[in-house]
Amino acid sequence: MAELVHHIEQSYLACKFKKNTHFLVGVSGGIDSIVLAHTLIQLKKNHPIQLSFIYIDHQLNPASKQWGQVVHKFAKKNKVECFIESISINQDLKLGIEGAARKHRYQAFTKYQKDYLVLAHHEDDQFETLILQLTRGSGLKGLSCMAELDNVRHIWRPLLNVAKHTIIEYQKLHALDFINDDSNLNNKFDRNYIRNKVIPVIKKRFPLITNNANRSIQHITDHYNQQKDVTEKIYQNALTDMSSLKGDILKKLDDLSLAQLIRFWLGEHQILMPNTRVMKQIIKQVRSLNSESHIKIKIQDHTIQSYNQQLFLVADDQLNFTRVIWNKENEVKLQANHFVVSKKTMGEGIAKNFISNKQVLISKPKSMTEKIKVYAKQPSRDLKYLFQKFKVPVWERPNYPCIYIENRLVALINIAIDDEAKAKQKEMGYVFLYKKPQS
Repeated sequence: MAELVHHIEQSYLACKFKKNTHFLVGVSGGIDSIVLAHTLIQLKKNHPIQLSFIYIDHQLNPASKQWGQVVHKFAKKNKVECFIESISINQDLKLGIEGAARKHRYQAFTKYQKDYLVLAHHEDDQFETLILQLTRGSGLKGLSCMAELDNVRHIWRPLLNVAKHTIIEYQKLHALDFINDDSNLNNKFDRNYIRNKVIPVIKKRFPLITNNANRSIQHITDHYNQQKDVTEKIYQNALTDMSSLKGDILKKLDDLSLAQLIRFWLGEHQILMPNTRVMKQIIKQVRSLNSESHIKIKIQDHTIQSYNQQLFLVADDQLNFTRVIWNKENEVKLQANHFVVSKKTMGEGIAKNFISNKQVLISKPKSMTEKIKVYAKQPSRDLKYLFQKFKVPVWERPNYPCIYIENRLVALINIAIDDEAKAKQKEMGYVFLYKKPQS
């Protein structure tokens, strides 16, 4: 079937890939991915592309290791580089077997991906996805399903508008060996149930349903992209340099635009969309947002919180560390992704002589009433005042890293140093910086 290779070629040309683009092809060994791999090998004969295959061993089937060998043999026969990657999904089973497998599969793909990942999703897969999204009550984004070319994650799906029977005919014509995964018959998984039980019944009554559904998906996608462009402009206007959202802009939006903006914001942080009840709660609290507000709404492994009339997305892994003795290390790890770095600098930071032969602790504040005399000719300021002045959100304050020398508070890292401890103009000092994950 030269038609299928021609279809792949037309998709390749329409995507306008650069010369010598590297394509990492996900090959499970099933009929879809084997046919995809074979057509891309034909494409390579006429176009300057680079190919690699990757087989992900989910370790869920006793034969999975043997399947990897089949894929490797196929790649070797066709002189294509092949990677075999084993993953374990046990620690993420709260996502369900399908969700956990998908999460770790894409993480493995990222490990080897150079330019574009190529996947074998076809017309029937797209229809299955649409039905799944409908069962979840998804909005426009979810109902847009999969894109033929995803330029954000760099994924190409050249078979997305190809019918399953076309793939089967191609496999038979070229006598391609493939693997039959018996887990595809296990209807306890939602996608399998839809594929094996639901779609055959619908197709019997409406034979052209998959093709027609794809047209509907394209209409939805066009509408979603148009809406997304408008929302993104509002988002850029509402966004602060701390990745929070400005309350005054949010309050001017109607409920629909506000909900779209919140969803866009969460999507930018790869957070699952809240249900309708939670979204209504967010909108209600934003409407009454003021300087005294203390919004706190749980979303997945984050919390939406308010401070200084802004909305913040606060990760559950906020800093909460045990005090550390500093021994002149360049970097001290307080917690995963939270570090204090130090460097010697002339005329800046805490004076070297002030530190000399004294115990230096990196610790949480002992009390918000502790004071630092930042300037010699001004009164001492307590931590509450300094945190407010420098707009440190209330949830960060109890665990904010400070420098204590001989049990005396001398610095609030990144914010203030006690005047007596400061390095003078021609005096060597230590500058301490707190580095935390970017929101």
